[in-house]
Amino acid sequence: MRDFRECDPAKGAERIAALTSRLTVLRDEPGGPLDILREFALALSLGDTPGAYRVYHDLSRALLGCGARRVSGDLFMDYLLSLVLEREHAFARMAASGRLEAPEQLAMKADLAALGELATLASTDLVRMAQERHRELQLRSRYPKDDISAMSTALWSGSAPRAVQQEQKGNSGHPVFVALPPEQEWLPWHYGEQSFPGEWAADEALEEVYLRLLKSPDWRGACDDLWNLFAAYGSGDFLKTRVFFAKGDSLAPAQSTPWVCPVSYCDAQRLRLTESVIAFMRGETASHALIYGPEGCGKTALALNLAEDLPELRVAVVDDPGHTDVFGLIERLRRQPLRFLLLLDGVDADGYASKVLLCACSRGGLPQNVLLAATSREPGSPGTFPLAIEMKYPRIADFIDIVCELLETQDEPFDRQEVRNLCVDLQVDAREKLTMTAAVAAASRYKALKGR
Repeated sequence: MRDFRECDPAKGAERIAALTSRLTVLRDEPGGPLDILREFALALSLGDTPGAYRVYHDLSRALLGCGARRVSGDLFMDYLLSLVLEREHAFARMAASGRLEAPEQLAMKADLAALGELATLASTDLVRMAQERHRELQLRSRYPKDDISAMSTALWSGSAPRAVQQEQKGNSGHPVFVALPPEQEWLPWHYGEQSFPGEWAADEALEEVYLRLLKSPDWRGACDDLWNLFAAYGSGDFLKTRVFFAKGDSLAPAQSTPWVCPVSYCDAQRLRLTESVIAFMRGETASHALIYGPEGCGKTALALNLAEDLPELRVAVVDDPGHTDVFGLIERLRRQPLRFLLLLDGVDADGYASKVLLCACSRGGLPQNVLLAATSREPGSPGTFPLAIEMKYPRIADFIDIVCELLETQDEPFDRQEVRNLCVDLQVDAREKLTMTAAVAAASRYKALKGR
């Protein structure tokens, strides 16, 4: 294990080029930060120190914009950690599917060794190497080689002697070097202390791996821990969130959780759905579910809230079936170790939803880690879905209770009589249906009237 803190510019540039060139499983995208780092090493070895200064800031800009999670306190370390943990690379996909293949394991260990060594590289090391290289070139320009030295160098290198030395001898001046900016004008990569936000679905397990990689430069020993992580929590975006939306042929993590919080009005329906999903999570017999009822009564929210109640569950939502390859999506979910509720949202119970269910079963059945649910305005044909859950609009008394619950969950003080008057006015004046969406709007309106 080498360290960049003491190496000279030539050795440092050579080592950077070697480490960044040998990556396989963990190689970054073309033109990514490691490619730019290799450009820095090339500029350094060629003696182009002003060019190295420019490339250094190209690299800094790439690190700022690469999207790596900020956990280590250093931009470059964050990026290396993201290559290992956040990317859906071949080793992660292999582990997520429960396999362990020797070629991928050997390649992963080799890449981890390279990244572990690169992790000892700090921005101050690059600045120091550039400044030392600049001073070295300045000294050479003041003491040019004589004719015999030039001929000897040419002989050993196999090239013809250059006439540059004669020009230098005939010119009393020395080559003029552009001054290299001082260290304080090189953007530092260190920005603070280590911190683990705890906002990702797999953060409890991720924190242990982060700490291990940050404590030791020998990353090869973490290969087994990484396999266990991916085998338990999946790879890529599946580590980040519990809810996904199908977009074309891919799954996009939910950027926010706009669904309403659970309210006691739906307790009976939530209990039935939760019991079925818990049986599914335990590997017991579970029932595919149809949640039906009028628009805005909380069907989708009922299903999505399961992701908050059951941390080991992931929910994949298909809300645009016409542009989604649902069977391709099922195959992708099959290759993950997690358990998924596949939610067909707002579909025809007797049309699309029943077709997906029947086709999936006719192809050998849904994977053991996928449970199907659908939301629809109509109940559909009896028996298509083993579990049918009906949702209804609340009556005015229940609606008032829902608004009060929403205010309470937001720690908003309220007067029940004032909330009741607002809800009655809303129903009478706007002829608003008493939907869950209307309840959220009523809670927001109450807060606005109170100036909060």
